[in-house]
Amino acid sequence: MSQLNEKVNERRFIKRLSFAEKLQVIEYFKNGMKNKDLSEKYKVHHSAISKIIHNKDKILQLKETMEKYGANKNFTIVFLRSTFLWFCQKRALGELVSGPVLQAKAKQFHASLNVDSNFSASNGWLARFKKRHGIRCLNIKGEKLSVNEDDANAFREGLKAFLENHGYKLNNIYNGDETSLFWKHFPTKTFVCRNETEAPGRKASKYRVTIQVCSNESGTHKIPLTVIGKSEHPRCLKNVSTSIVYRAQKKLDGSQRFH
Repeated sequence: MSQLNEKVNERRFIKRLSFAEKLQVIEYFKNGMKNKDLSEKYKVHHSAISKIIHNKDKILQLKETMEKYGANKNFTIVFLRSTFLWFCQKRALGELVSGPVLQAKAKQFHASLNVDSNFSASNGWLARFKKRHGIRCLNIKGEKLSVNEDDANAFREGLKAFLENHGYKLNNIYNGDETSLFWKHFPTKTFVCRNETEAPGRKASKYRVTIQVCSNESGTHKIPLTVIGKSEHPRCLKNVSTSIVYRAQKKLDGSQRFH
């Protein structure tokens, strides 16, 4: 008898609820039904019920999408739309989305719809999905996402008010920044012949110079570029006449004496 109960419990714990049943669980929960009672009613582990309740907002949002596009007749459209909406939301938040992450989320969406069909989110599917929605692969640049946007907006508004109150003109407002030029760094991508299966690389070079740029807001006065290197008298600049200002120091980060 105990073995029979163990088998029943095992089947009970591994059962997966359909999307329609998940909606029912949410409705019962809203009406005051307890987690334990829902677990008994649907013969699933209480953790499965807790997970559904925790994700109820996402499930209800998916329900609205399915109703909008007609899930019964256009499952593929709904599935692709849901996956693409998730992708857009992540990018809007500045989060990085790689191919494997997108494939895993697509499989999760497909499983949540409880469709009796195999879906592996293969590389071929990913390529077609990217082509369909115009998704491209770009190298990550800059440090924009490291900035506290609220603080930046507050500073911008405060600076604007200060300039207006003191009567500063655009010609007298300057902005400067610096960047690094890794002049011995190899490209991160390359074209290869048809019979090549890989493109071996080299250790990244750390040789660099710092470049400082500055201009007034109206763009009528551009300060000559300042290049900061470690060599006091670089041979490449010997007998060279240029408008670029060169300075040398041990640390390549810009210091106030160059500003």
